[in-house]
Amino acid sequence: MSKLMSKEKIDDCNRSWLELLNDVEASTSSESEKLHKLTQMVLPKFVARLVAEKEERMMIEKEGLKSCHEAGVEGKQDYLTGKQKKQKTRGNKKKQQKINNQRKGKGSEKLMEMGLEPPPDMPQVFQDCIRDLGGSEIKLVIQKFLQVSDLRSQQNRLSMSLKQIRNPFLNEDEDRMLNAKRQMAVTLVEPCLSVSTVNLAKWSIGSSMSYIINGDYSKVLKNNRDSLKPNAVVQIWSFRIQPNSQLGFALIKVIDGEDGHVIN
Repeated sequence: MSKLMSKEKIDDCNRSWLELLNDVEASTSSESEKLHKLTQMVLPKFVARLVAEKEERMMIEKEGLKSCHEAGVEGKQDYLTGKQKKQKTRGNKKKQQKINNQRKGKGSEKLMEMGLEPPPDMPQVFQDCIRDLGGSEIKLVIQKFLQVSDLRSQQNRLSMSLKQIRNPFLNEDEDRMLNAKRQMAVTLVEPCLSVSTVNLAKWSIGSSMSYIINGDYSKVLKNNRDSLKPNAVVQIWSFRIQPNSQLGFALIKVIDGEDGHVIN
């Protein structure tokens, strides 16, 4: 029993071993009975303390795991959100591409139904006008339906999508100039056969690139306001004016936008 002779506090109401031992020795002279009584007094409290400490450790570990789990869930949620955004972006791009293809397909089909595929030749009066300007190397650049955006003087532009270009018409220097976001002056034979000077540029419109005729294009709209209407079919032809091989265009209305009459 000498090993129990200590002033350390124990779990029985914060009494020391010495106090407990004195009480036990006063109650019996049997060593085995003293040990039995001490065990009964101390062991339950000792076990209870061990259980409490273990439960506390388990609670701390559980809270730590919960925090890790929540962090993992948040990270997973961020990952899923990012993935969903990417899928949505890809879906939007595919949807827009599908719409563009449908528009292009419908335009081609409609032109075929209207008897404009293959495109009709340039009218003789325009050939004569270009020849009088000293022009040659005539090429069809595009045949398209006029959009409302092509006819608004405030926007002051006629667009030619690169996807619809039928024949290349730029030389290397001109191509470099437009790719450098510079513009160049070109001659334009208008639908009314007036000759004017406009600018040619290259812009990004929506998800695609387009050649743009602007500059004094609003004056062209004013000069031809009775003929250039929404949904009219027009052709844009390129040509070269000698002796400097200056680039020129001819804007020709093929089908009127209102009554569908073919312009000869």
